[in-house]
This record gives sequence, structure tokens and C-alpha cells, in this order.
Amino acid sequence: MGTNPPEQAALERICQWLTDREGTPRPWNALEMLQLALHYCDVPGLYAMLRDSAAEGRGGNRSQGMALRLAAERLNSALPRQLLPVNRAASRAQQLRRFAHLQNEAMAAISSAYEARGRSAETDSAGLGSLEALRRIAKAANSSLDVNETCDFTADAIVSVMDVDECSVWILDETTNRLVLRSTTGLNRDQIGQAGLQIGEGISGSAAELGRSIAVRDAWADPRFKVLPALDEEIYRSLLAVPVVLANPARLLGVLSIRSRIHRDFPSQEIEFVETAAEQLATALWNATLYQQTDERLRQRNNELTTLQRISQNLTSRLEYTEVLSTIAEQAAAILNADKAAIFQLDESAGDLSIVAAHKLSARYRSLRLQLGEGVAGRVAERRAPLIVEDALSDQRLRVSRELIEAEGYRSMICVPLMFRGSVIGVISVYSVAVGEFVEEELRIIASFADQAAIAMANARLYEQSLRGLHRNELLLRELHHRVKNNLQTVASLLNLQSRRTRSPEVASVLALSAGRIAGMAAVHDLLSAQEDEAATAIEIVNKMAEIASSDASATGMSVQISVDGDRVEIDEDRATVFALVVNELIWNAMGHGFDVGLKGRIGVR
Repeated sequence: MGTNPPEQAALERICQWLTDREGTPRPWNALEMLQLALHYCDVPGLYAMLRDSAAEGRGGNRSQGMALRLAAERLNSALPRQLLPVNRAASRAQQLRRFAHLQNEAMAAISSAYEARGRSAETDSAGLGSLEALRRIAKAANSSLDVNETCDFTADAIVSVMDVDECSVWILDETTNRLVLRSTTGLNRDQIGQAGLQIGEGISGSAAELGRSIAVRDAWADPRFKVLPALDEEIYRSLLAVPVVLANPARLLGVLSIRSRIHRDFPSQEIEFVETAAEQLATALWNATLYQQTDERLRQRNNELTTLQRISQNLTSRLEYTEVLSTIAEQAAAILNADKAAIFQLDESAGDLSIVAAHKLSARYRSLRLQLGEGVAGRVAERRAPLIVEDALSDQRLRVSRELIEAEGYRSMICVPLMFRGSVIGVISVYSVAVGEFVEEELRIIASFADQAAIAMANARLYEQSLRGLHRNELLLRELHHRVKNNLQTVASLLNLQSRRTRSPEVASVLALSAGRIAGMAAVHDLLSAQEDEAATAIEIVNKMAEIASSDASATGMSVQISVDGDRVEIDEDRATVFALVVNELIWNAMGHGFDVGLKGRIGVR
């Protein structure tokens, strides 16, 4: 076989477990053995050993059907526990596929052991052909993880190996407690999903109620027979109804209904054969149901993640605090398809909670304030743990009056804390008008949403604090600019006043020049403060200096025209004052030394 000793020993244990061969140790740990079998299910040598083990252990009165039933029961007994620890939906689906492969190959190996030893006569006498029939049934039942395909394959396989004309699969709808037609080889297929029987109604319903097979030679003469005209069943006479029951956990899944156009009996070998097929179908249906539930949960989880991502992007794109709060309240109700929602904010200094945003709640309810530990929201904030209230009218934890609850019209609620950096900043409460509306799965969804909401709230708060700080700094800076400009202008005015009083022309000239310099600095300071984020340009500074110089020259009796022309070259704040002083010196030098005669002239700045 090409296997090492530890692997050989493991394969031997699996074969002993599935065939209950003489010398098999008891009791078995079903979960441990199923895990072992799933681990080695891809080893080809396993099924050859299993065939030999079944051949050795088939002594006594154990029929092939009994052997197959034993193996199926042992495989299925631990399946729910095997799947329970698997949290990821994709992993559950992979486990189910491996289980279906293991069961198909195991059933085929056991069947071939009986066929090889000539034990197929028990079914040959009933017209079932060889023991290959049960292999075909098992393979058909487990060939798909889709419920509809599983039913179709099984019904077709039963008709192909039995001397019957029609096989139908009726599946129990647990919400209505009705058997619903899911597959048929000879009835009106338009009635699939439509035709139904109550438990205990008709022969098939009676078999489901009693939990045992019912064989009737003349179905139309049986008082239990229920006529469903739309099925077009008038051509059939005999009927065998076998309940499809899962052994572990014990539960009714449906009924196999087999019909013949001629009156005939169903011998015990045939009934046992169909019962074995029903057990195979039960396992396959259960596996398919688990797979569909897993697949549905996976799709649901993907949808939840997509929705949460979209909502998170929507929240983080908003920075105005009140808008963020309103959006959180609205989205909290929408994500759970609920009716109302409220956002409680914690005031740490006062130690209480108040509603800062709400969706479809009255102004009276919005005025609600709760201390930490008071009411449901207060408990959630204090304990940092979510709560579900199934019926607000009977839950003693609520502080809100019965009259206010009835006025708002809600009955159940779900409440989760808003946590940011390990601290509670508030609570989200979502309300429904129905009793017992919320389940644990929704608790996980709203808790994930609350994490995103808390981040959005904190970001919006920081943004508003930054805006307030920026506004305060702008006011201070404006006041500072104003005072600096006024002080510079005061100094320049004092120098000008002193220059007019002095009798020394040289002193007057120096004072006037200094006053011009300081006035230029004040002008540049004013220009820069007015620019805000934009840099000043060289031509703007030159124009300012020319305007001041021209004005000062006029005060001394000079008439000077200054023209400025140039590109808009930006000058940063650090160089602007120095540049202004240089321009001021050049203009005053031009006025003092550039005119040949008189007090009139023109200066050009390029």
C-alpha cells in the first residue's frame, strides 16, 4: 500500500470503527474517529482496507443494508460536533466536501465487499439487481451539496434500480410543519415546491408522523390516502412511504414516496433497501443543508463587511460633529433593519448619559438623561458590555416609564457601548416595534458598527476642537498684527514730528529717513497680514514703498512721480521686510541725489 506503520495503524482503526469487526475496541470516541477518518480520507489504501475489513466482519446475520447503516450512523454521529469549532464559513464548506467524499467512498467499499462475496442475493430476489444499486444510491445522494440536486439524483437512482414507476422526495418545511414536494420522476413537476401534506396527512404524512415505513398495495383504497389532483397521480396504484430521518441528531427531514402503476407488494428486502437509501438521503440532505447554511452565512458576512465598509467611508467623510451623530443614528437603525435609534453621549464630569442624536424618536424621549448604571443604556456604559431587551414592557432593567415606551411604540431593543481607546464615550441603542426582534448575530453586527461609529465621533470632535483652536489663534494673530502696525506707525509719526521741530537740516533728514523706514516696515507688515496664506509679491511691496516715499516727499515740498513696472515675483515673509527697506533706501537716494535741479522729478522702478 505504500503506507508507513503509524499511518497503517490509523487506517486499521478507521476500518474497525466503520465495520465493527470482531475485536473492535469499545467504546469509540466518535469525534476523534471522524477527525481521523477525515484526515486520511484522501489515502487510496484506506478504501481497499475498508473493503477487506467489511468482508471479514460480515458474518452472522448482518445484511449489507445493516452494514451500510452502521457505517453511516457512525460517520454522522460526530459531524455536528466536528463542524461546531469551525468558525470560518469557507472552512465549514471544505469540511463538508471532504465528509461527502469520505462517505461515498466508504459506502462503495462496503458494498463491493458484499458483492464480491456473493451476498447480493438478498436484494436480487426483490428485483433490485446487484448490490451495485446501493452504491449508486449512496453516490447519487452524496454527489451534490445542493438540496434540489441531491433529491433529484436520489429519486432517479431509486427508480433506475427498483421495479417501480415513480419516486418522489418530500422535504419537511419546519416553519409550516408541512411536507413539500421537492423532487419527482413521474408526478406533475409543476407542483414541485407547491404541493404539500401536513404531518399525519395522507400515507406519506402518516409515515412521517409514525416514524416508520408504510407499504400499501392499493393506495386508493386506503383510508389514509390523500388525493392531490394537481399531482396527476391517478395512474399509480401501489405506494411505499419511507420516512427520511437523521439518526444523530434525531430529526425528521422528509419522506421518500415510491409508486407503481400495477398493484404489487413490497417485500421486506425492498423496504429495507429503501430505508437504507432514505438513511443515505438523510445524511446527504443534512450535509447539503449545513453547506447551504454555511454558504448563506458566508454571503451574509461578506454583505455585512461590504455594508460596514460603505458606512465607515460615509462616516469618516463627514467631519461636522452633529452631522456625524445624525448619520450614526440613522445608519444604526438601517443596518439592523430596525425602526428607531438613539446615540447617548457620556459626560464624564457629570457621570451621566444624554441623547445627542436620534432617529424617529420624539423630543420628549430625546430629553432623557441617565446616570451610569441606570437603565439599560447606563448599565451598558458602566459594564462596557452589550445588552438585548426582548420586551421593553416587561424588562425591569429599563428606567423609561411604560407610558413613554408605549408612546414611542417600541418593544425590543439592543444596546452596545461606544468605545474609543479603551474608554466609553457613549452608547448606541436600536429599537424595534416587534417583541424579541434582535438575536446574537445582530449583536455582533451592531458591535462592529459601534467601533466604526466611535472612531468617527472622536475624529469629528478633534476636528471641531482644531477649528475652534484655529479660530482663536487667528483672532490672537490679527490682534498682534494690529498692535505691531499701530506701534510702528506711532514711532514713525513721532520721528516725523521731531524732524519738523529740529533746526538742523541734517538731523531733520536723518529723522525723516528713519520715519520712512519705519513707515515702510509698518506698511509691509500690514501687507503681509492681509495676504493670509498667500505670499506678497515684489511689485506690491515696491508700490507700497513708492506710495509712502511720495507722500513723505510731498510733505517736504517735493513733487515726485514714481512709476513701477515688473513681474509678479513672490517674496516670502522672512525676506519681505529687508526687501522693503532696500527699496525705501533706493527711492530716497534717488530723490536726494538723482534730481539735477529743483524739487520736481520722476523715478522709474523696473
